[in-house]
Amino acid sequence: MSWPGATARQIARAVRRGDATAAAIVAEHIADAAVNPLIGGAFTDTRESTALAEAAIVDELPDLASLPLAGVPVAVCERFAVTGGQARLGSPATRLPVAGSDDEMVRRLRGAGAVVVGTTRSSELGLWPSTDDQGNVPVNPWRADRGVAGPSGGAGLAVAGGAVPLAVGQDGPGTAGGVRTVAAACGIVGFSPEHDPVVHHDDTTRWLAGTPGLLATTVSDAAEGYAALTRSMAPPISDPPRLRIAATDRTLIPGVPGLRGQLVSTDEATRVSLLSVVRTLTDSGHDTHRSAPALGPRASTASVSAWAAAAYLRSIRFDRSILQRRTRRLASIGERSVRGNLYGGLLGDGVRTREHALDWFHNGGFDVLVTPALAGPPPAAEGWSTRGLRENLRAGARAAAYTAPWGLIGLPSLVFPVGVRDDGLPATIQLVAPPGHADVLFDLAGQLTERMKPRRYPPGR
Repeated sequence: MSWPGATARQIARAVRRGDATAAAIVAEHIADAAVNPLIGGAFTDTRESTALAEAAIVDELPDLASLPLAGVPVAVCERFAVTGGQARLGSPATRLPVAGSDDEMVRRLRGAGAVVVGTTRSSELGLWPSTDDQGNVPVNPWRADRGVAGPSGGAGLAVAGGAVPLAVGQDGPGTAGGVRTVAAACGIVGFSPEHDPVVHHDDTTRWLAGTPGLLATTVSDAAEGYAALTRSMAPPISDPPRLRIAATDRTLIPGVPGLRGQLVSTDEATRVSLLSVVRTLTDSGHDTHRSAPALGPRASTASVSAWAAAAYLRSIRFDRSILQRRTRRLASIGERSVRGNLYGGLLGDGVRTREHALDWFHNGGFDVLVTPALAGPPPAAEGWSTRGLRENLRAGARAAAYTAPWGLIGLPSLVFPVGVRDDGLPATIQLVAPPGHADVLFDLAGQLTERMKPRRYPPGR
């Protein structure tokens, strides 16, 4: 069996049973990545010899049965520290010293038996829905004139190109849509775990630092990755009970303060994909309704202001003069909020926006909200890092219109492919649920995937 292209579950099962060794599986993935034409620019650091040594250690462990990700090659966005690596936070201007320890998320992946084969390209400071720097412009594996979105575009490209079955990227406030924007652009599964802004009432900085999200080619692999990060047992994916589901193609945060005119226009291909999903849900026995939450008057301001404050807080350890122009400008806007002691109010706006969403779920009796993942094609494969803030704001508003709200307020959300658009790009959808109901998202996405049968990989893989 050729292991590149196998799912994380298939790999872990083979290693636990002794049907294959972690070392052999990792070696095959490293060799495949070296000649894979679909993943150019995805990795910023590869760990060939180190990964092989770590895979050999996995093979020597006495109890593989307890490792849900035994021998699974994973990629980690360069926003997260990996021992011995000199992480970049998205550009040469944001390179950190050699890491003496793993990020907690990396420790948990290793504890589940996974092997980190490399770190992947991020947008600078994990802020932007486009992943490029200094002439490195990763291209979309479905269409070369389109990019891979951001902020963790390299991780999405590594998964979409088959270099790894599972990757971890950046999500949460200040990430312009997080892993779900990347998943939508690359036609893969992206999961943003829930987080509650109110728990950070005494530490707004920690809230704005963001959270890890997961990228995979199957819903079950995303569930396995989530279980590893939460140190829980991944439930089997099964058909959900009859659900009350709301669907909308209306963007929930349509405006950006300071920019006039219509920024987001959902294209016909996106609306057709959403309608197809709603019909499939109805045919599957669910109650579907056209409805959308009102997130409150401060939602747009809270989203953009939190993003700017995050830019400033993430930039203060670096020489701002050598950061990208767009980052310098955004950080300067965020600095005014932080130094004026205003950014603590952003957390309050985030909490209130979350309460509006939860009230809508409760009052309408809805179990799940279905939206598009992107309003149209992902941003073009161009040098967005060299452009100014205003141009990036407009592109970012279009790319993250559907995904950004949930990263801000921390409701569990899942993006996954449902087919192919007429323009050759993946058709994708987003599911959102109230807190504590991530399992419903996995089950419903599994049901839709089984019925709609989207491609796992782009043509050519």
